[in-house]
Parts: sequence; C-alpha cells; structure tokens
Amino acid sequence: MLHVEVFDPRSGKREQREHIQGPLEFGRGQPQGQVPRFVLDCEYVSRTHMRLEEQPGGRIRVENLSSTNPIRIGEQVAIPPGESRQMSLPVTLRIAMFLIKVEHEQFDEATASSLRMLAPGRSRSWPGSQQTLMSLGESPSPERLAEWFEQIIRVQRSAAGSPEFYQDTARAVVELIGLDRGLVLLRSADGWRCVASFPTEQNLEEVSFSRTIVNRVLSQNCTVYQSSVEPVQAGSLMGVEAVVASPIFDAEDEVVGVVYGSRNLSSHAKMQGIGSLEALIVQLLASAAGAGLARQTQERQVHLLQTQFEQFFSPRLAAELLHNPRLLEGQEREVTVLFSDLRGFSRMAERLGPRDTCRLVQEAMERFTARIREHDGVVVDFAGDGMMAMWNAPTDQPDHAVLACKAALAMFEDLPRISERFRDLLQGTLGLGIGINTGPALVGNVGSHSRLKYGPFGHTVNLASRVEGATKHLGVRLLITGATRERLGDQFAVRRLARVRVVGIEAPVELFELHGTHPDADWLKRRDIYERALQQYEAGQWAEVCQTLYPLLGSRDGKYDLPSLDLISRAVECLRNPNAPFDPAWELKAK
Repeated sequence: MLHVEVFDPRSGKREQREHIQGPLEFGRGQPQGQVPRFVLDCEYVSRTHMRLEEQPGGRIRVENLSSTNPIRIGEQVAIPPGESRQMSLPVTLRIAMFLIKVEHEQFDEATASSLRMLAPGRSRSWPGSQQTLMSLGESPSPERLAEWFEQIIRVQRSAAGSPEFYQDTARAVVELIGLDRGLVLLRSADGWRCVASFPTEQNLEEVSFSRTIVNRVLSQNCTVYQSSVEPVQAGSLMGVEAVVASPIFDAEDEVVGVVYGSRNLSSHAKMQGIGSLEALIVQLLASAAGAGLARQTQERQVHLLQTQFEQFFSPRLAAELLHNPRLLEGQEREVTVLFSDLRGFSRMAERLGPRDTCRLVQEAMERFTARIREHDGVVVDFAGDGMMAMWNAPTDQPDHAVLACKAALAMFEDLPRISERFRDLLQGTLGLGIGINTGPALVGNVGSHSRLKYGPFGHTVNLASRVEGATKHLGVRLLITGATRERLGDQFAVRRLARVRVVGIEAPVELFELHGTHPDADWLKRRDIYERALQQYEAGQWAEVCQTLYPLLGSRDGKYDLPSLDLISRAVECLRNPNAPFDPAWELKAK
C-alpha cells in the first residue's frame, strides 16, 4: 500500500491518501475512467500528467504521460515527457510547483490486529441529540466527551467569517451544552453586535443580552458564568436565570467577540445555574471560534499575497514567495532589467480615442506580461504603453540575462498577432522598442500592505530606461548593454552599434543590437561590414568608413540600415570639420 501526500505551496494545503493497489494518476483534468486520481489545479500541469504503480521490493513505476512537461526531483529532470522510470521509495517528485511525496505503507499482523474503527460522533449525536451536559450531570462518559469535542472541532473547521460558522457556534451552545439560547457577539466601533443566534431570531439588532456580563468578560479577559442565581437577581436580568459568556480572542490576544449562553428561569423545575463543565465547554467553543477567525485572517492574508504575487511573478516564483515572503526583503544583487515602449503611442491614442486605445494597450500588456512570466521574469511596473521587468530577484537565476533576451524576442513575436487583431483601427503595424541592461541594484518592496510594488532601484535601472529610449535614435528595435552582452555567450546574434552617452548619465556605454538566435547570411554580412566601419570611425579613419559602408547603400529595395546611415553621417561631419575635437562616443541629446 502507498501513502501519497501532495503539497501545494501556493495555498499551503496538503492532501493525503492511502492507495491500496493498481495505478494512480495525477493531472489537471478530472478522472475519465476508473483509475483514481489527484487533481492538480494549475495551467502548467498537463491534463493527464503522471501515473504511479507500486512494484515489488519497495519500488514504484512512474510514467510521465505529458507530451511537454517533465517530472522533477528537486530542480533536476527525473523523467522527461513520454518516458517512465522505476524508483525506490520513499521519493518526492515535483510537477510544476506541486510536491508529491510517495512512501510505502505496510502493517505487520500484530499492528493490524490492534486497530479498531470508531464512527464519527456526529453520526450519533448533535445535531438532534437529546443528551446534553445538563441531562448527564457533571460526569459524562469519555465517549460522550469525545463526541462533544468532535463537534467543537467541527465548529472550528467551519468556514470562518461566514453566517454558517457563527450559527453553528450559537447552535452548539443550545444543542450540545443544553442551554436555552446561544449568541455570538462581536465587538465593533459602536459596541457589541450580535451576528448569530439560536434559536434563530429574525432581527439580530434587537437581540437582548446582559451587557453587564459581556463588559465584565471584556474587562477580565476570561469566561464569566453564574453557577446560581437568586430570583431577585433574575429579575434584573430580564427573566434570565443564568448566563455564561466566554471571550473570543484574536491573534494578538485581544477580545474581539463573545460566545454567550443563557438558561431561562421558566425552562426548568429546579433553580439551576450554569455548571462549571458547561462553562468549560462554552469556553472551548469560544476558543474554536477564535481559532476559526484567526484562520480566516491568515487565509485572507495568504489570498491577498497570492493575488499580488501572481500579478507580477511567474507561478513558480509566486509559489516560492508564498512559502517564504521574506524573500521580498530588500537586498542588493545583480539583476537584468528590461524596459519596453510601444512606438507612436501618442499619435495612435489621438486617432483611436480612449476606449480603443485602452483595449489595444490591455491586449499588448497581457501578452507581454505572459512572455515575461513564461521566462521566469518579474513584472515590476506598467506606465501607459510601457512596462518594466526584472530577472535574478527575488531568487537566483544564473542565466538571468539570457532569460531576459528570450523574453524580449518572444514579445516581438506577439506584435503581428496584436496588429492583426486591431488591423482596422491601426491602419498599419504596431511597433515596439526594448532596452535591456544588467548590473547591481537594490531590490525590494516599496509598496504597501495592500499594493505590492517589488522592484530594483539604482543606476542599473536608470540606464536600462535610457537604453530603451536609444532604440528610437539608433533605428533598431532591441538594444542591450555591454554588461548584458558579456553574459549571453554565443546563444544570440548581436551587433555592436556604438559607444554612446545617454541623457543624464555621464559615463559612455557600449550598445549592441540583439537580432535573434538564427540570423541569415545577409544579416551576418551586414553586421560584419558595419562593425568594421565602426572600428574605423573610432580610430579616426572617417574616409574609410564611407568606403566600407558604401555596399550597404547600394540596396535597391529602399530598406536601408539606419545605424549605417547614421554612422556615415557622423563620418562625413568629421571629414567636414577635421580640426574639431573628436570623441568616438556618440552623444544622444534626447531620452
């Protein structure tokens, strides 16, 4: 028999199951046949992803049924798509962010013979039970106590904050303990507010209760109950013979509510107050209510964090941050930063109008965000028609520069699809400029508890923004700095364009055009010619620059290489003014 535990780090939930024999499947879709299945709700899990089956000798056979996604052990690929392996137990496998622990469960005969089954208490008692604490006196049997505690746990496991949760608590005061009325009161700015009653009353705002008792609970931070009440006292309590009230504490041990119960004077032949055991059970109910409310607060915070994380981070990063939010604390580290900007946006917005402009930008940003997240990037911010993204924070990504460049190229692949969807409105094609830089930055969250804004700060970020602006002046769509180029190896075709000074930054920076991963022969030829001419320009050989670049101007298709035209123009200007001071770094006058 197998013991299987699936842990979802996004929610912190664990699902466990004992699997006796036969295959067991895992996948995003619901089971289609008789094979039992764990459903893993995630877009990165295939509809039918994995099948396990126990083998002799404490081993299992693991089959990867996905055509695209691997099964991992840690960060290592254990089983590629379409393959299977036999593994020794125990083993912990990973599908997307889900951790799946598989162990061999086996009982010997002595252990098996000692096991007994006990039906849950709610099948024999509350609701509907006629036996209460009052009817059994002060010494109920252990079995009855076990049943009552099960009901208290049931209250705790209810959906905290819902009317059913409060109503279950009030109902237990009557049907479990044997009082005549149960209330749940919560503190508010205006005093005490009744949120549930049993028997149910239509208008909770008019429910009566002893504010003297409740305020005593608040002042003493403890359960208050009446073991006996004289008739004259009962008269002062509006006909109630005995009252018990127990505080509901929040995570900071502040009283946020009260579980309140009462026994009516006319309900019983004997003048009987609240017994100590009855008060104890009310206190346990209040503790269960407090635990439920604490869980509600925690779940709300987790949901808020998860929502915030999933807006900016990839599913893998979001799951890791949900498990360890301290990763968002400020730290200095090397990052790769990407800035993008739609071309001609102001003119386009004027022509399209607000509604269609918003539709277009939303479509573009959704697609670009998906490309960033697919390559494990963090979407830092949006600004109109532009966006900023980052890699190598909050977790380490050794290939962060490569990931950023791949994401940028994927963004350009989306442009034709976006242009096609808005063809009638655009009356042309959509343009995009991207700048990428790598360097040190201070990374952290400068947002608030309600709005996360996690990102990098410093010179590296400012330079990346200026590099994006330089794409407009140099006539290329995608520029990277020399710092990024050093980390790419030979995976991409690049062209060194120039050493430039951008606005607001004194030191010159090397800029490269990132072309792609599979350049054609014509592009490689143009690159080699241009880079040779650039070396000549920087060496002061301006006439040679014109001779070297002349073949690139002989094209008859009208599609001239704009950086080459710019380089010739600069060389000609130097020939006209040979005595002027010469600086090989190009000065960009605008952002």
